[in-house]
Amino acid sequence: MNLDLLLFIAVLIIVTPICLLLHEVGHGIGAISFSRSDVHIYLGVIDENNKEDFRIGRLHFHIIWGYEGYTHWGDGLNKWQSSAALAGGPIMSLFLVLFFELLAFLINQNELSQLFTLSKVVCLIQFIFTMIPITYPRWIKGLGGFPSDGLQLLRVLRGEYH
Repeated sequence: MNLDLLLFIAVLIIVTPICLLLHEVGHGIGAISFSRSDVHIYLGVIDENNKEDFRIGRLHFHIIWGYEGYTHWGDGLNKWQSSAALAGGPIMSLFLVLFFELLAFLINQNELSQLFTLSKVVCLIQFIFTMIPITYPRWIKGLGGFPSDGLQLLRVLRGEYH
């Protein structure tokens, strides 16, 4: 099997869900940094089967390996707390872009450098698609009909909700 194909499969099966989870952790860090709220981070669908697996402080993790993620921080956050929670995910994705770029630059081993470059691309795409203020189309499994982080942040800053 071609090494490029193996790298692509590794990125698809392993890196993409991890980047998604870290994006959601970014939301969680934003929420707990500026509020007293407990935060539930979900990887995979939210249903009765996705029980809490572990927690780190006020971050509660519900992990079913998958390609959709959610973070729930409850009600009661003010405009600025909600803004920090909403911006935390895209900020984490952007941080990961820079981190993977640095690793790709510093690592002299070609395959690892390629893996980090592909990981950077995943996080960059994630950053862009979460920051564009849109309602996701219905055909996007798991997110269809929901507003992007960018749209939610715009609505909060306009005072439409928080």
